[in-house]
Amino acid sequence: MAAAVCAIWLALYKAPQWALRARIRARLDRLPLDEDEKLTSLLQHWMDRFTRHRWIAADFSEQGVALETAGLSLSRAQRVYLLVCWLVPALVIAGGFAAFGSGGGLLIAGLAFVLPRKAIRTAGRRAEYEQNLEAIELCQMTRMLMEAGLSVERTLRLVATQARPVMPRLVMRLDRFNRMMESGAERTAALDELGRNKRITVLRNYVTLMKQSSKLGARVSDSLGQIVQEAQHAERTRLKEDTNRLGAKMTVIMMIFMLPALFILIGGPALISIADAMGGS
Repeated sequence: MAAAVCAIWLALYKAPQWALRARIRARLDRLPLDEDEKLTSLLQHWMDRFTRHRWIAADFSEQGVALETAGLSLSRAQRVYLLVCWLVPALVIAGGFAAFGSGGGLLIAGLAFVLPRKAIRTAGRRAEYEQNLEAIELCQMTRMLMEAGLSVERTLRLVATQARPVMPRLVMRLDRFNRMMESGAERTAALDELGRNKRITVLRNYVTLMKQSSKLGARVSDSLGQIVQEAQHAERTRLKEDTNRLGAKMTVIMMIFMLPALFILIGGPALISIADAMGGS
């Protein structure tokens, strides 16, 4: 099983890297690329057909959004989905049936099918939350740079270049916006691509404001400040809710772990005294 997992890892992760390096060396050395490109395109074509199958497409659509939010490209998302959600669970299920029989195998099969998808969705939600926080910084920087007289395109290009340590997840979306603008796309289409994930609410509001500004030519400083205030208020509300839930969780933990020990500490001597009295009588 370990050898099979290692082989799958080499095939899905290392092989594309080696193929890319081979193509680069071949171009530098002016060697033919037909066989290498044919192998890479064949693997990508097979993954496309698998993820677009009518029984798989709905599941991949949900997991693919989470993987894309976490920063993976389409081809990498397909490889991760194929490996984490199908190949590794298949090996785990086969090992579970072999080791624990039908009952344990069914339990392991359910866990192997559910847990990877839950982990991917959790990673996607975490990435959305972090990008929401990074979008607040994007609004602040955009307001500062546009007050200095820069256009939207130059502002986002400068932010993508200089603010990578501040917004490591969101910068990938900014790079995509800049590539679309450099390729000649319209600003509206590039902004729609930037705010495609509607669950990143701060970025979505930012994109809506930039589109209205490009059409109406209005100032955006006050509106960006309003977006920042609303985002900070929403974050404070979320922190208060988390604090309240933490108090309820601590109450449950105290009831389960601390109260029995407290009862033993207080009532233990009394029980011992009663037992001694009854034994002496």
